[in-house]
Amino acid sequence: MSRAREKASIKLVNQVHQVGLTNAQTFMKKSNSIFSEIYTLDPVTNCYIIEIGLDQYADIFDEWDPAPFKRRSLDPDLELYLKGSSEEIPLRHPIELMFLMPEGSRNEALEQAARHGIRNSIAFKMYLLRKELKKTQFRLVRYVLLGFVFLWVGQIFPDRFGETMLTSLLAEGIFIGGWVFLWEAVSLFFFTDLELYERYRSYKRLLNAPVFFREVSSQSLAEINRQSESDIEIA
Repeated sequence: MSRAREKASIKLVNQVHQVGLTNAQTFMKKSNSIFSEIYTLDPVTNCYIIEIGLDQYADIFDEWDPAPFKRRSLDPDLELYLKGSSEEIPLRHPIELMFLMPEGSRNEALEQAARHGIRNSIAFKMYLLRKELKKTQFRLVRYVLLGFVFLWVGQIFPDRFGETMLTSLLAEGIFIGGWVFLWEAVSLFFFTDLELYERYRSYKRLLNAPVFFREVSSQSLAEINRQSESDIEIA
């Protein structure tokens, strides 16, 4: 009887496991179908395409930056749109950037300069984030060390100077200071550090994304620009 129950339990576990796998596969299919409806999949590169409509190549970069394309920073609205679109597509899917130009306006030399400018701007953002990450990690280590030092001092303080009300209060304050430093370290690691790392990964993904240019009709370009503006407002 016990053997029959054991077989029945194993069968039930297998059935539950199979149902879980089926549900996970169904969810993945639905998720992929959603991305297929929002973003076009390039059949050649197998990348999801982030489309950006342009009136001219200068729209890619900040209009207040007088530097040449290769050293100019990205337009703030474009950068916000690219980051938002990249975050909507899971990291397991590669992406590519497709800039759509009005008919008869393409220029190979400007496109090459724009590609360099986009990558240089993103690479500079990553450089700043790396510096910020190093500062955050240095602060994290400092807070951990200070936290343990304060806890150690609070532990030995009454033994060294005697058990009085004053020394007890001082030891309690030192203990609290130690836990505050440790909490700051935990906060930096789980919140600030991870947030900076996610932003760094997002920029790295955009840096590695291929950049293409294509001509479209004025009507199609106007529709794409309206959709991009609405996405930026939602973000």
